[in-house]
Amino acid sequence: MSIDLTDNLDPETVPDEWWLERMRLHRDELLAASDWTQVADDPTGNAAAWATYRQQLRDAPASWTPASTWTPPALPS
Repeated sequence: MSIDLTDNLDPETVPDEWWLERMRLHRDELLAASDWTQVADDPTGNAAAWATYRQQLRDAPASWTPASTWTPPALPS
């Protein structure tokens, strides 16, 4: 799943810093949405996979090349 980071109010040339900030905002939403997987009584029974997923999200800005789309890591099954 690729996330479109464009906005209909964007200028013709978007600075890389804007793409990075937008990607981080989406990344932060995904981290917040998966916070529940890190409680001691994790109902998924797959805490290690969720921890790896969350680490990949935290590492994403360092390895991502700014662009108009971002593909986050796949959710654990």
